[in-house]
Amino acid sequence: MQPEGDKTFSYSFPKKERLCFRLQLEQLLTLKQSVFAYPFKCYFQFLPLSELNDVCKMAVSVPKKLEKTAVGRNRIKRWTREAYRLHKHLLSDKTDESGVVVNMLFVCIGKENLSFSVIENAVTEILQKINDRDDLHIVSA
Repeated sequence: MQPEGDKTFSYSFPKKERLCFRLQLEQLLTLKQSVFAYPFKCYFQFLPLSELNDVCKMAVSVPKKLEKTAVGRNRIKRWTREAYRLHKHLLSDKTDESGVVVNMLFVCIGKENLSFSVIENAVTEILQKINDRDDLHIVSA
């Protein structure tokens, strides 16, 4: 699964790739740039590459209304982060050639029990849709 031609790609998901500041999350929701692939709606934002924004960041939200138990919500979040970790190389082409990074918020909207394969397919579809976008609306942080 390693990308072709890139021998130094890391499949890790360190803390600096996690989106955790409330202001950044609110800014993602107010911009209303989103893509959809069941069971997720992904809000995203392109930012210019700088010292503060040097990697793509992501966060996951699973509403309590859809998954009542904390165990179920945490499982969906963990599977989503794992699918992103395995397929984040799909965004590396966009960031390398255009000098932007992407902040993403995955919001689960699926009501039935989800398997890892469904989540993985949705995450890869979303990452490909974001990578294929031509209209780069770069917002200064």
